[in-house]
Amino acid sequence: MAEEEKPIRVVDRRMFTPEGDLRPGYEAVEEAPEKPSPEPPPAPVAATASAGGAPAEKTPPSAAGDKATSQSFIGLVSFLASNVYAALGIDPMTGEKLSRREPAAARQMIDWLGGLEAKTRGNLSFEESDLLARVLYELRMAYVEATRPPGREPPPAR
Repeated sequence: MAEEEKPIRVVDRRMFTPEGDLRPGYEAVEEAPEKPSPEPPPAPVAATASAGGAPAEKTPPSAAGDKATSQSFIGLVSFLASNVYAALGIDPMTGEKLSRREPAAARQMIDWLGGLEAKTRGNLSFEESDLLARVLYELRMAYVEATRPPGREPPPAR
């Protein structure tokens, strides 16, 4: 079986010569412009509650990407924080004690926020980073307080 070898053809498509002059007879190969993919419609931004329970300001969908991202991040942190408080048996809006407690669920959500803090380190604005750190501190302290055995008081401050 003898295979017929096809010669390799090399075509120089560079626009300029090694000296920097326009190559004679250069024909630009125009590529068909790619159709831009249709952008999905912006998701509606709902009013979210901040970690303290006060409603946050609404961001219109046409706002700058950073502002919308910031509000989405704050909404995520607020959502998880309010669920942690509810799992600890604390009403997130009023601070009243609730009858149902799920410390394991609260611990899981606190761990999620801790993982979020670790994975986003260096990529958040100062305000976002500060909010996340403060919320984590408050949730961890609330968890310790809620899971402390009854009758056991913390040691006195010196």
